[in-house]
Amino acid sequence: MECPVCGTNSEELPTTINGITVLCPTCGKYDVSSAVIATGQLQRLEPEQRRDVLNKAKRWQLGKRPMITTHLL
Repeated sequence: MECPVCGTNSEELPTTINGITVLCPTCGKYDVSSAVIATGQLQRLEPEQRRDVLNKAKRWQLGKRPMITTHLL
């Protein structure tokens, strides 16, 4: 799969969350909620904006795997 943030060839990992877990060599391991996937909101952002959203998720969820949710967009 392509990383939803940077487009690098990445791996989608099995998950129990309502969304997907991505393992990207560039962005690291993070989750994307099913609401973000369903609406396509993340993909409508420019690459720099997507990186900013992931960085917000990393800061907001310190110590946990970051999750990109609709309220971060």
